[in-house]
Amino acid sequence: MAKTRSMVVTRPGHMEMQEFPVPQIGPSDLLLRVERVSICGSDPNHFLGLQGDEAFPFILGHELVSFVEEIGAEAAQDYGVKEGDRVVVEPYIPCHQCRFCMRGNYALCDRRRVYGFSVSSANPPHLWGAYGEFMYVAPGSMVHRISSSPAPEAACLASVIGNGIRWVRTKGRAHLGNQVVILGPGAQGLASVIAAKESGANPIIVTGMSKDAHKFKLAKEYGADFTIDVQRENVAERVKEITKGRLADLVIECTGTPESLCSAFGLLRPEGRLVIAGTFKQQEVPIKPDWIVFRELEVVGGLGQSLDVADAVRIIESRKYAVEKIITHQFPMEKAPEAMEFFMRAPADSIRVALIP
Repeated sequence: MAKTRSMVVTRPGHMEMQEFPVPQIGPSDLLLRVERVSICGSDPNHFLGLQGDEAFPFILGHELVSFVEEIGAEAAQDYGVKEGDRVVVEPYIPCHQCRFCMRGNYALCDRRRVYGFSVSSANPPHLWGAYGEFMYVAPGSMVHRISSSPAPEAACLASVIGNGIRWVRTKGRAHLGNQVVILGPGAQGLASVIAAKESGANPIIVTGMSKDAHKFKLAKEYGADFTIDVQRENVAERVKEITKGRLADLVIECTGTPESLCSAFGLLRPEGRLVIAGTFKQQEVPIKPDWIVFRELEVVGGLGQSLDVADAVRIIESRKYAVEKIITHQFPMEKAPEAMEFFMRAPADSIRVALIP
């Protein structure tokens, strides 16, 4: 029986290469040959076992672009793809039957499974994550064909751009002329800049720290009108100045830091919207409810994409934005542990790290 290799998280903080049999593909299944996979911002938490929903041992990886190696007849009809096609796969595996799936919000599926951590590699067909040569795709997954024109470093970020679209357009309801502030210039903040630009927002304001100069440069390349260094400027005063006193229609919080979240409320106009996309590692954050009540603010959580990746694929295929620049460093798959350590150290010149099989 043919074998393949994947990196397996066997216990918190430990990853090693293991061999698995190449899966037998049924009528509703796919087998993908991984072209590129990005280390998601949530991957370190799962690697360290901090989320509490990891199914050890498991194979990380859900931000991928790949080629269809083998596909069942029913899957080919359902997804409209064939062997050899280049595809991206969304992280969530919906049940398509619960109330959330029926409303299109399958990120909240009652029986939610997620590629990369929620199904153990001990369970056949084993390859439930993309840190390897191949990944298995279960029936009911969300699969999108993507053309050969975008670089793999751009194509593997379809779900990242999909997140930005969901937070800015779907949850944030941004439209032409909205004044948008994006807190944090990391990969998800940059994806939100692209989504805001595509929505016609003006101005688009991005905050960050002094070390984020290269991220600010990329944010402006993607369409940000202003950047604010929170270590050098008063964010509230600067936003008020830029918006001529009106303040923001929409704030997207991408940092996951208490200080940033608390500052967000003071940046919003009455009836403004705050989308919280950053995660806080179960920290409690003190806020003043009167901020929300007396200004009738709308506060919304933003988990991840649902029905947003098709638009993300179109944006990436247009090559209007150099999305590949979000990937700043790449490592061979066998050096995934070193890549993870590098990503967790977060050097100043790093945004996203990718693995090459």
